[in-house]
Amino acid sequence: MNRSGDVATERCAQHRLHPLLDPGSIALVGASPRKGSLGNEAARAMLDSGFEGPVHFVNPRHRIVEGKACVGALSDLEAPPDLAVLNVGAARLEATLKSAIEAGVKSAVIFDACRGETDAGHTLVERLRDMAREADFPICGGNGMGFLNVPLGCHASFVPASHLKPGGISLIAHSGSVFTVLALNDPRFRFDLVISSGQEIGATADDYLDYAVLRPTTKVVALFIEAARNPRGLVQALEAAQAHGKPVVVCKVGRTGESASLALSHSGAMVGNDAAYDALFERYGAVVVETVDQLMNLSLVLSHDREMKHGEVAMVTDSGGLRELLIDRAHSLGVPLAQLSADTRATLEQVLPPGLLPSNPLDCAGAWSEDFANVFQNGLQTLADAPEVGALGYEVDIRDDHVYIQDLADIAHRLPLTTDKPCFFYSSFARANNRALGASLAESGVPVLNGLDETLFAIAGLRRLRDLRSLGGGDPRPQGADDETILRWRDVLGAGGWFGEARGLAMLHDFGIPAVACSACSSTREVHAAALSIGFPVVLKTTAAGVAHKSDVQGVVVNIATAETLETAYNDMASRLGGDVLVQAMAGRGVELAFGYVRDADFGPLVMVSAGGVLIEHLADRCFALAPFGAKRAQYLLSRLKLYPLLAGARGTARCDLAALADALARFSVMCAEVSDLVEELDVNPVIATPNGIQAADALISTTVDCAAQQ
Repeated sequence: MNRSGDVATERCAQHRLHPLLDPGSIALVGASPRKGSLGNEAARAMLDSGFEGPVHFVNPRHRIVEGKACVGALSDLEAPPDLAVLNVGAARLEATLKSAIEAGVKSAVIFDACRGETDAGHTLVERLRDMAREADFPICGGNGMGFLNVPLGCHASFVPASHLKPGGISLIAHSGSVFTVLALNDPRFRFDLVISSGQEIGATADDYLDYAVLRPTTKVVALFIEAARNPRGLVQALEAAQAHGKPVVVCKVGRTGESASLALSHSGAMVGNDAAYDALFERYGAVVVETVDQLMNLSLVLSHDREMKHGEVAMVTDSGGLRELLIDRAHSLGVPLAQLSADTRATLEQVLPPGLLPSNPLDCAGAWSEDFANVFQNGLQTLADAPEVGALGYEVDIRDDHVYIQDLADIAHRLPLTTDKPCFFYSSFARANNRALGASLAESGVPVLNGLDETLFAIAGLRRLRDLRSLGGGDPRPQGADDETILRWRDVLGAGGWFGEARGLAMLHDFGIPAVACSACSSTREVHAAALSIGFPVVLKTTAAGVAHKSDVQGVVVNIATAETLETAYNDMASRLGGDVLVQAMAGRGVELAFGYVRDADFGPLVMVSAGGVLIEHLADRCFALAPFGAKRAQYLLSRLKLYPLLAGARGTARCDLAALADALARFSVMCAEVSDLVEELDVNPVIATPNGIQAADALISTTVDCAAQQ
C-alpha cells in the first residue's frame, strides 16, 4: 500500500465508526436456535460470512446456538466486543443498550423499528438517540437491516450474504429494501460496504459517507437518501469525498410532496428543499441520478477507478440495426457520441474489411472468416487510442447459454488491457441472459451494463462527473463590495421597514451588479425632476404595497419620451394605484433572465438563475447553486438553461455579453452570502442581457426583520 493508502487506513482506525464498521469482535444479543427466527438467521449469517474475529452469542434462555456456546449477558464475556448486534424487541431495547454501554461495548446494530414510549414519556427512538449521544456510541439502525463489510466478512445483518464478493462500491441506503435489492440480486455488483442506516439513532448517513471515503477499498459511494438528519455533517462529508477524489452518486427520494410525507413516516427523515439538495450535490461534485438502476450502473462503472477525462464515448457492436438504434437513443437522451477524426477514420479503414464503414458506433461484423474476431479487437484498439474518445463500450451477442465465437468473449475479458479509459461491456436488451457472464467479466474488472438506455444514462453520468470536477474549488469569487459598503447595507437591512425597488436596485449597484438608474417619487414635481435627471425615455412603475405583478394591474408604462406623456401617465396611475411610483431609465432590449435568492434552512443561501420577465412563471427553466460562487460556476449555470442558445447568439442573433452576465451572477451570489442572515428572499427580474452588457431592471427584497414581524 502506498503512503496515501497508509494515511487513509490510519484515519479509518481513528474514526468514530471504526469499531462499528470494522470490528475486531462481534456479539449477537438475541441469538436463537429456532429455525426461521431473526435470531437464528442473524447467527447463521455471521457464522457463514468468513469473519475471522471472535463471534459471541448472547441469550440467557439458550446454552448452544448453531453449535456455538451462548452466554447469558454481555457482561459474561471475557472482553467486551467492538460490536453488539442487538436483536431484541422494543420493550427490552433501552435496558439492553444500557447494559451494552456499561459492559464496554464500543458500538451496536439495532434491527427493531423502536416504536413506543419509555417510562418517562419520551419516544423510544428519542431515548435511544439521547443514550447514544451521551456515550458517543455509534449505532446502525434501528428499523434497518444492519450492514455488511464484505472484504472483512463482517455481516451484521440477518440476510444471507456469504455469496458476495468484495469490490469498490460502498452503498449507503436509508431504505432496508434498497439494501437487499441492490446488494443481493446481481453478481455484477461488487461491494466494499453495504449499510442500511435506518432511523440513524447513533450514526447518520454523513457519518457513513465520511468513513467510506477514507477506505482505500471504496472507489465510489452510492447514496440512497431521503433527507439529511445532520445537514452540516453532510456538507463536511461531501467536502471530504471531493478532497479524496472519491466519486459520490446520489439517488435522492422525497422529491414530490406525496413521497416527502411518506419519508417522514418511513424513517423519520424530514425532507428538505429539493433544489437545495441538488445545489449541494452539484457544489461538491456528486452526481444525482433518478433511479436505482442509474445509481448502480454508474457506480459500477466508477468502481473500477477510471475517470472520463476528455472526449466522448465510442461503441463497438456486431449489429448494424442496434448501431442505428444507439444513434437514435443517444440523440434523444442528449448523450453525444465521439466524432471520429480524419486520422482515426483512416486507421479504421486500414483494419476494417470491405463493406464496413469507419463510424461511431462501429459495426465490426463483417464476412464470416478466421479473421472475424480480430476485426473487433482492431476496431476496439483503434478507438481506444483515439484522443477524441473518452470512454469505450463493447457489445456482441454472447450470453450465458450461447457464445458464438469464444474469441469475442475473450476480447470482452481483455477490455481493461485495451485502454486506461472507462470501458464496459453492454447489451442493448435490458433482460439479456448474462448473469453468469456478468459475474465472470466482473472477475476481469469489466463492468457489464444491461439495457441501451441504462448504458447511455451511465455514460451521461460519467460526463456529468467530468463537468462537475472541471469546476473544481479554485474558482475565484469576485469581491462585490468593500467592507464599509457591506456594513452599511447590513445596517439598512437590519433596520427593517419598507425596502422598495429603488433601494433594492441601489444595493445591487453597490455590490457591482449593473442596475438601471431609478428614483422613487410621490408627486408630479418629483416625477418630472427624476425624469430630467435620468433622461428620456423613462419607465413609470407603481410601488403600491401588495402589488406583486405590476403589469397585471397596468402598473407599468414604458418608453415615455416626453414630459407631457409622463405627467398623463402618472396622473392615471396615481388615481388607480396611489401616488407612490418609480421613475426608471428605459432599459435596452435583450434576453430577459431572473436572479433569485432564498435562505435554505439546512444549507444556507441558495441562488437561482432562470428565464426572466413574464416567462419566469411559465417556463421550468432554472438552475440553483449554493452561494457564494465565482464566474466559472456562474457560466456553468447559465450554460444549463434552456434559453442559453439565445444568450449565445442562436440563429444569427448577436451574442450577449456572457462574461458580464456571469460576473453579475457571481457578484449577486456574493451579495446574498454577505447578507443571508438578514434577507429571507430576493428577486431580481428582469435582468436584461445584451451584447453590450447587462442591467437589472427590478428588485424585490424581503428581510428577515419584516418576516419576523409578520409572524
